[in-house]
Amino acid sequence: MSDQPVEQGPAAVDAGLKRLETELRAARRFGARATRQMHAAVAADLEAAERRARRAERRAAEAEARAARAERRARRLERELAEVRSSTTWRAGRAVVAVPARLKRLTGR
Repeated sequence: MSDQPVEQGPAAVDAGLKRLETELRAARRFGARATRQMHAAVAADLEAAERRARRAERRAAEAEARAARAERRARRLERELAEVRSSTTWRAGRAVVAVPARLKRLTGR
């Protein structure tokens, strides 16, 4: 066994290069396919996330609209209650009922 490198003939070098070129071509095809698949998966995930975000924005807008309607209704009902309590009829009714209610509380019935 000598330390000298074994010389290969031109046919052996050509066969080795041909095999490497074939492997490189296969690796490039695999890399291109993997890249396309990855981009498709990322695009699909992004699309789904955008749909979820649009749905959430729509639900938030609907909730805000419901809250605004409820707030307007509450203000309207508070005004109506204030009008009733400030009316002469309400005050007269309270005055008429006040004496019997007071007597009832004092007698404990």
